Amino acid sequence: MIIVANAGFRAITFDFRGYGLSTIHWSQKKANFNDLVVDIVALLDSLAIDKAFLLGKNFGAILAFMVAIIHPERVLGIITLGMPFRLPGPLGLQFNLLPKGSYVLRWAEPGRAEAGFGRFDAKTIIRNIYILFSGSELPIAGDDEEIMDLVDSSTPLPPWFTEEDLDVYATLYQNSGLHCKFPTGVGNGIMV
Repeated sequence: MIIVANAGFRAITFDFRGYGLSTIHWSQKKANFNDLVVDIVALLDSLAIDKAFLLGKNFGAILAFMVAIIHPERVLGIITLGMPFRLPGPLGLQFNLLPKGSYVLRWAEPGRAEAGFGRFDAKTIIRNIYILFSGSELPIAGDDEEIMDLVDSSTPLPPWFTEEDLDVYATLYQNSGLHCKFPTGVGNGIMV
């Protein structure tokens, strides 16, 4: 976002409800992607932004696509990170295109991510996620494995993610809790 701001754009990052420093309580049973789309539009409204470029990372990319589909008049363009290309078509997550054992399929199962994460403290979970997802290959768990089991504890953090970064993220997740049922959204932004 610093690079975007230095290029002359107004760069805005935010925490979705229940994540980071947000004050809105996340309820897995009540909130859904549509609620988060409403939140994005409300953020634009509150900042008097008519149209924006949306930057969505990972599951946030799905939200950026949804805002563009539901509110095309509010979107100048979309940038996505960490989301595989999909052919245009009806709105849907198209899980059948993902390999068996992928984190998206595993963590979409109600309670599975939380059960897997429950074995670790927040700092270990965040460390494992940044190690797993900084490589070029999609982590795929076997039938008798969980995604978190794929991390070798001796693997160092990626060079661009420091121990200080890890401490900040871990503290935020200790405060809000870890919820990986859809939707998730840390790492999303708006550029105006």
